[in-house]
Amino acid sequence: MRILIIKPSSLGDVVHALPTVNLIRRKYPQAHISWLVNDTLTSLLQHCPIIDEIIPFERRRFGSLTQLPRFGNFLATLQGRHFDIAIDLQGLLRSGIICWATRAPRRIGLSDAREGARLFHNEIVEVPRAHAVDRYLRTAQHLGCDSTPVEFPLGVSGSVASEGLIAVNPSARWATKLWGNDRFAELIRRLPSERVVLTGSATEREQIDRIAQGRRNLAGQTDLFQLAELYRRCQVVITNDSGPMHLAAAVGTPVVAIFGPTDPALTGPYGKRHVVLRAGVPCSPCFKDTCANNVYMECMKLVSVEQVLEAAKTFLV
Repeated sequence: MRILIIKPSSLGDVVHALPTVNLIRRKYPQAHISWLVNDTLTSLLQHCPIIDEIIPFERRRFGSLTQLPRFGNFLATLQGRHFDIAIDLQGLLRSGIICWATRAPRRIGLSDAREGARLFHNEIVEVPRAHAVDRYLRTAQHLGCDSTPVEFPLGVSGSVASEGLIAVNPSARWATKLWGNDRFAELIRRLPSERVVLTGSATEREQIDRIAQGRRNLAGQTDLFQLAELYRRCQVVITNDSGPMHLAAAVGTPVVAIFGPTDPALTGPYGKRHVVLRAGVPCSPCFKDTCANNVYMECMKLVSVEQVLEAAKTFLV
């Protein structure tokens, strides 16, 4: 049996899909499982023990009309792979087209797919309004898989080897998810300097360097698998709502997460060992990447440095 998982992005969403793919692997131990993922995220899955193959999707190369012939060739290649099951966990127009193009006898999608993606599926999984991990797990249930265990097998070291590190991730994809450089800088000044390490992307390195104030700045210095290994060695990760937040939770490290425009019940750090800090602002969650509140970014500004520090201290020894 040949199974294709279509979940190209984003970082957090790919992490959320891991428990579902793990249960599918347990149901079909002899299957050849391929995962189509954005080429920028392949390092995350390079040691994943539950998949046989990574199919990189070069999203930037297929982003214009001039690249339609190249995209067509890519689709033809997928059809030639003769997949028995194609599972579209992305639920957007492009992923729906990819799913349909495989010509797999079973083309599975979610009931909350958007942009007309459902037109390209021949099996629809009804999903509730719930955390992303639990929504995706309905696909495993649809395939007759067991409901447990809920695991995130990335291939990182299995043993807990905390080195007492405190990771701080001041980045996020939306401006409205940012707690703020000044607040992060104040937090870092109040943490033991020899234990703090900052993470982020290469493009944010200079900005994070200013926040770091001489602490170790690893922004842009790790791939995603190495970042997962780093977080596994930490006692706590302090972060905005972001992909790295989900990565830290997946490797079992406690997370202190600062939330504003999004709903932690849907996309918070998965599991029970984490602390989510939110302000009681009526417009939150707004699910918007621009703030329209009269008090700009009030939901983030009302989360104090003291609150974050106290939450982090519960995990430190």
